Amino acid sequence: MSFNIESIKRVYEEEELNFAYEPEYQLIRFSMNIDVTSDVRFIARIVNSKTALFTTILPMNIPEKMRKEVSEYITMVNYELLLGNFQMDFIDGELSYKAVAAFEEDYGLADMTVIRLTYVGFNMFDKYIPGVFSIIYGGKSPQEAFSEISSDEDE
Repeated sequence: MSFNIESIKRVYEEEELNFAYEPEYQLIRFSMNIDVTSDVRFIARIVNSKTALFTTILPMNIPEKMRKEVSEYITMVNYELLLGNFQMDFIDGELSYKAVAAFEEDYGLADMTVIRLTYVGFNMFDKYIPGVFSIIYGGKSPQEAFSEISSDEDE
């Protein structure tokens, strides 16, 4: 037995997710509406025999003039995260959340681990993307945006 994209596909079928399956690339993709925005893209991919990558992608790119500020904000956020991280492509402004799973080829990942790693990015978007939007659309500084998100945790 080896863990592969078929194993993730089975979990997603049990979750009744509507997804695109691309076995030739060892990946699955789908989109989901979340509280803060719609059409958030997601990709689950087997990178090699011991690594799976779960990536959640914002449906809009960060405007070039705001990338430095957003980068500063996500650096503050990443410092506090226990699982995964936000990343931004400075060339095109794509913002994503990445969670990686390392596993033993013969044992794979438990179904519940696949589910958690799938949904963690959507949850992180709901929690932290409002700070990104407050920088882009609300004129907040990275520090102000981070303080607002952090103070929301205290409530």
